[in-house]
Amino acid sequence: MKASIPSAVPALCARPKKKPTGEISRTVCKRIGFYAAALALACFFLFPFFVMICMSFLSDADVVQRVLFSPTGTVEIGNYFLTPGTDYMRYFCNSLLVSVLCAVGIPLVSSLCAYGFAKCKFHGRDVTFSIVLSTLMLPSVVTLIPLYAIFSRLHWINTLFPLWVPSLFGGGAMNIFLMRQFFRGIPDDIVSAAKIDGAGVFRIYWQFCLPLCVPVLLYVGYQSFVGNWNNFAGPMTYLDANSKYVTLALGLFHDYGPASNAYPNAAMAAGAVMTVPCLLLFVFFQKYLIEGVSVTGLKG
Repeated sequence: MKASIPSAVPALCARPKKKPTGEISRTVCKRIGFYAAALALACFFLFPFFVMICMSFLSDADVVQRVLFSPTGTVEIGNYFLTPGTDYMRYFCNSLLVSVLCAVGIPLVSSLCAYGFAKCKFHGRDVTFSIVLSTLMLPSVVTLIPLYAIFSRLHWINTLFPLWVPSLFGGGAMNIFLMRQFFRGIPDDIVSAAKIDGAGVFRIYWQFCLPLCVPVLLYVGYQSFVGNWNNFAGPMTYLDANSKYVTLALGLFHDYGPASNAYPNAAMAAGAVMTVPCLLLFVFFQKYLIEGVSVTGLKG
C-alpha cells in the first residue's frame, strides 16, 4: 500500500510565482525616477557650494573675466591663506567659544525644561507649555530693540555675553518641544521604579532619563553649534567692527565684504573655510543626527 502524500506538501514545495515582466519594469522605472529626482535636487542645492569652491581657486585676473574655471588652468591656493584678515584666528576663537558654550548649554537647559513638562505633574503645566510654544510665533525682529536696550544697561554691548547668555534661559521653544516629545516616549515605569528606590526628581532626570536621550541631545547640540557659528545678525547688532570680540561671520564680512577691497575669490575662500567645522561635525555625528530627528522615544 502506497503512502499518501499530504496535500500541504506540494503547496510548500511549489515554487513562488514570478512577477510579471510589466510589473518589474514599472518598479524599476519608479526607482529610476526617484533617484533621478533626488539627484536633481542634490545638484540644485549643491550648485552654490560648487560655485563657491570653483571661484575660491581663481586668480585675481581670472575673477575679473567672470568665469568659474581658469582659462589658463591656473589654481590659486593662496586665497585660502586669508591674507587681508590678519585677525582671523581671533575671529575663529570668538566664534568657537560662543558656539561651544551654546552647543553644550542649550541641550542641557532645554532637556531640563522638557523633562519638567513631560514627566513632572504640576498645576498649569499644559498652559505653561502652550505659552512656551506660542513664543515661536514671535518674530525675532520684534525683540531686537528691547534686548539691545537691556544689554546696553547691563554694559554687555561689545562683549560676547549677548550671544550666548540668553540661550541658556530655557534653550528655545523648539528645542524644548523636541526634547519633550522624546521624554514622553520614555515609559513611566522607569520613573516610578526609580521613585520607589528613593531617587529624587533631579537624579531621575540625570541618571535615568538623560542617558536615553543622547540622539536628540546631539541633534540639538549640533543645531545650536551651527546656528551660532553662522550667526551674523547678533554680532552685527551688538558688536562694533573694532571690537576685540568680533566673531568669524562678522569679521569675514568686514575683511572680505562689499565694503572691502578684496576680490570675490578671497571672499569665496573665506566662506569655504567657514563651512569646514560644520561639515566635519555633520560627517562624524550623521548617524545620531538622523536618529535624533526620526526617533521620538525608546525603541521597542
